[in-house]
Amino acid sequence: MSREEVRIQWKTRVQEFRGSGQTAAEWCRVHHLNVNQFRRWLHKFPEQNVGEETSSTIRWLSVKTENFATNVASASTITVRVGAAHVEVRDGFNPTLLKQVVQALAE
Repeated sequence: MSREEVRIQWKTRVQEFRGSGQTAAEWCRVHHLNVNQFRRWLHKFPEQNVGEETSSTIRWLSVKTENFATNVASASTITVRVGAAHVEVRDGFNPTLLKQVVQALAE
């Protein structure tokens, strides 16, 4: 078996294990695998890399703000949450500045 075939086989095993809900020891016992060898392979495939290859590119959405003040007339402020950060936005805010702040927080 080539190195790539072995890698694919272990990647498949890791995917199956993560979907099983079992501990590594339980899963290895059922599948007749050495738990220490399995754990070495488990660390080679972090959870975010096990499934389909995903792009690390961030995709931004456009937000129209021209009618913002009339749509939220009853509220003088809103809170925008980006990850753990909270940004308070008041009437008359600068949309360009808000966009830059949100992009910086998302990085």
